[in-house]
Amino acid sequence: MTNFDQEYQRLNELQRAAVDHIEQGPLLLIAGPGTGKTQVLSLRIANILRKTDARPDTILALTYTEAAAKNMRERLLKIIGKDAYYVNISTFHSFCKEVIADHGEYFPLPKDSEHLSDLDRYQLFEELLDELKPENLRPLNDPYYYVKEIIKAISDLKREGISILQYEEMIRFEEQEFLEFKETSKNKTKIASLEKKLAKNKNLLLLYQAYQERLRTSMRFDYDDMINFVVEAFEQHELLLREYQENLHYFLVDEYQDTNSAQNKLINLLLAYWEEQGGAADLFAVGDPNQAIYRFQGASVENVLAFTRAYPNATVITLDQAYRCPQNIYDLATNLISYNKLSQLEQLDDKIQLVTSLKSPKGMGEKIKLFKAPSQTLEAVAVAEKITELSKSKVPLHEIAVLYRNHADVTDLMTALEKWQIPYQLSKGDDVLVNQYIVELLDLMTLISKITTAQEVDLLFRVMNFTWIKLDHLVVMKLARVAGKLRIDLYDLIAKGLDFINRELSGQEISEAEFLTVNTFLEKLRDFAQQDQVLTFNHFFEQLISKQGFGFLNYIQSLADSFEQITVLNTFFAEIKVMLDKNHQLRLADFLKQIEVYKNHQIKIQSKDLLEKPKAVYLSTVHSAKGMEWEHVFLINLLDKKWGNQKDRSKIKLPSGIIKNTDLSEKERNEDDRRLFYVALSRAKKQLYLSYPEKIIENGQSSDKFPSIFLAELKEIESKLGQQLIENDEKKTLLDQAPSHLSKLISPALKSTHSHTERAFLTAIIKDFKLSVTALNNYLRDPQEFLENNLLRIPRAKKTALSFGTAVHVALERFFKLEKQSDQVPSLEFLLQEFKLALQQEILGAGDFAESLKHGNEVLSSYYQQRLLQKINVFDVERSFGTSRKAVLGDIQLSGKIDRIDLLDSKKGLLRVCDYKTGKPKTRGGIEATEKSYQKDFSERELNLPASIRGPYKRQLIFYKILLDLDRTINPTWQLSEAVFDFVEPKEKGSGKHILHAYSITDEEVADLKKLIKEVMQEIRSLSFLDALPPARAK
Repeated sequence: MTNFDQEYQRLNELQRAAVDHIEQGPLLLIAGPGTGKTQVLSLRIANILRKTDARPDTILALTYTEAAAKNMRERLLKIIGKDAYYVNISTFHSFCKEVIADHGEYFPLPKDSEHLSDLDRYQLFEELLDELKPENLRPLNDPYYYVKEIIKAISDLKREGISILQYEEMIRFEEQEFLEFKETSKNKTKIASLEKKLAKNKNLLLLYQAYQERLRTSMRFDYDDMINFVVEAFEQHELLLREYQENLHYFLVDEYQDTNSAQNKLINLLLAYWEEQGGAADLFAVGDPNQAIYRFQGASVENVLAFTRAYPNATVITLDQAYRCPQNIYDLATNLISYNKLSQLEQLDDKIQLVTSLKSPKGMGEKIKLFKAPSQTLEAVAVAEKITELSKSKVPLHEIAVLYRNHADVTDLMTALEKWQIPYQLSKGDDVLVNQYIVELLDLMTLISKITTAQEVDLLFRVMNFTWIKLDHLVVMKLARVAGKLRIDLYDLIAKGLDFINRELSGQEISEAEFLTVNTFLEKLRDFAQQDQVLTFNHFFEQLISKQGFGFLNYIQSLADSFEQITVLNTFFAEIKVMLDKNHQLRLADFLKQIEVYKNHQIKIQSKDLLEKPKAVYLSTVHSAKGMEWEHVFLINLLDKKWGNQKDRSKIKLPSGIIKNTDLSEKERNEDDRRLFYVALSRAKKQLYLSYPEKIIENGQSSDKFPSIFLAELKEIESKLGQQLIENDEKKTLLDQAPSHLSKLISPALKSTHSHTERAFLTAIIKDFKLSVTALNNYLRDPQEFLENNLLRIPRAKKTALSFGTAVHVALERFFKLEKQSDQVPSLEFLLQEFKLALQQEILGAGDFAESLKHGNEVLSSYYQQRLLQKINVFDVERSFGTSRKAVLGDIQLSGKIDRIDLLDSKKGLLRVCDYKTGKPKTRGGIEATEKSYQKDFSERELNLPASIRGPYKRQLIFYKILLDLDRTINPTWQLSEAVFDFVEPKEKGSGKHILHAYSITDEEVADLKKLIKEVMQEIRSLSFLDALPPARAK
């Protein structure tokens, strides 16, 4: 029995009907929480491949998040094996990004154009507000007060596919309605409110127009433009649309309730071909309107109505068997959602029944626990105590989650969990800018920027006390004491010298050696202030954190949670590189100014939290918890005006008419929050715990709080059903012991070992790791180098030689693309101009740039004369593997990029791969590592490899042969005839002789390298290589 058959037999009748609905027209599957929608989606894809002759790449499955796409592919892998890699499973944005990348000629953007970052957008709108001065969106006392709301409003317009012209028309219509209302109404308050709304929308229109014009002239785009660009290209270029319509035959959309108008338009364009041909579009949409928590203005039923109106003959299946929660939770959740007026659709469409009683095979389950805590602190203690109790009763910590409305709600709980020594995992990485060590690093950088003017005296004292600065804290305290006594600042005090200071420290003098460390520290600050003016900022930063600088990197590598802190540092460094890409002359002052924009607008630099801790409690907002489940779920801080009865705080209200199929005036005021609460309730597989504090203490002030309206509704439902589903948890023992618990909260947390955490961290990274030949060579040479460079990716500035090589590769890529398109050899001037443009994109100092440009012009001029004058039959350039083009060896995903592929003989299907080398030319003995001089840096393992794959360079060519063999987009009858290394640098300077080494790759060499790849990946996945590292290095 196949994996598919086994999984298919487990389906219920309605699930099977959905899985078997193939080539029968559109289907809308309404799937409530725990009804198995992801399994149905995965099995339907497998069933398409079973019952039709469709290739995997003719299926397009679109999801709402990258996590959902990954989950679907993992399930599919278990069912159909490696064919799952070739099914198109992606988010809407990833799909559109690929369309733009593959068909750049249809889009008004440079190939290397990037969408605006959050920082870019905020800075751009600050500029526009200063230029346009819109009086209703730029208060004098706080000119950037509306920036966040402006960005959100324009984003909403774009996501709903509202162009500037359409928005302008909506405003005109709204103005006409307002004038009519003003003539007939005596309600001055309402008139003033509508007038203000209209004025803000007119101002917003000006900003929208100016923003789009600025994007156009700067050849940039924002994240929301990506889908609209593809929609416009599909509408304007029939050939482009036809290509995708003819290649994609089956369409699946997950989380359909949250797709926006732009996304729906994209789907409809792809499906139009099948409608035109008189056939039925094979669209399979899955969603639950009761879980719509992202749709614009809470239009939860908009997509359901749009679907049945666009496809009146569509089949609608509503799943009514649910397997996640016990029956008592489903009963409460289903009855709760019936309070929402928009969920009562029976009168609008008789096919649709949204409030369906879900039936669970688990029985009624344990009563839901409700705890009323005296304060938010004791609520956190109660949760920590209960988790400790569950852990002692053998409940795995990863089966426990604490959910909350906002990130701020979990601060007290995190403190309690740390003191109770309960490991936890945050659903998203923390904001890098609030990480303790990054805050300290930024303080140091600020101090360096102010050192020449002796500003920030308080900051000097704080930085001198950082552990990693390694100054004696007692010495710093003595200096501060004397400075305070004499009422002078630290800079002036230190400048007066040791004798002066010691006269004020009778009996507690500072030694000359101790004072020297302080002066050395100040000298280093001044030295880095000078280096900031000389070094490129990435090199400045690398020096700053190095051992020769202030030792920051060494320090975080010595911490118990070093891997996590390195991830945070990597995220921070990645942001620096983004800033540098936009401004190669970035200096410390510019950088700190941009960081201030982040802080002022509360823009987060989200840490890439890769650590999936196998033994940790999960902490998450309810929004982030959607689609997830745990045995035990705690919902905390269930307060009025946090959960329900919230004021509408939107500062810019867009016109009505954006949503086409839903009358939003019918909404009950708490509908959006109630749907979110419904999602929260339905995360629990076994037991649900609800709690709220009676008092909140903030800034020393206590305020009484009221429980959420939804708790009252649950009690009302309980009464209506005539059975007790919720019981009050008095926690008398906990309250009696409150003083000791509060003492525990303020005591120091105990240190714990993190070795298992480090392994879990690396396991999480390796789960999605794609092996490149560079990573393979690094691993073979030195596992520590592989760990740092390929897994942890410790921040390192790009060396000048690498920047030079990148520019040469880009120039040759553009040269051969033009040659292929024009069918003639481009000029030397074109090649040199492209090299210069590419070099300008690299982060280089003025001296390095001038030297690299001069050297490149010489080298490429010589190379052009010997290699490029004769036209080459190029098949492809810079062919990438591992992203949209899959290369899978067994269950191992490979990645790489081949510089150039030539078609030597189209009749025989003979190919040649060419790899450019910009370093010193090597002999054949060097490439194959047969010469001893080339083996001096080899590891013992490399020396013991078979001769056929001993040399790193030779391994590279064989690896390329494997990539091509696995490439399903190339004619399967074509073969690699030869692989060459083409050295761009001449053999000797000025000689004009360029070396080219050609190889025929044998089956034996391929088999040897495949065997090695499998061995290496087994070691990487098992983390056995860590055991071979010395303890200090493995840390």
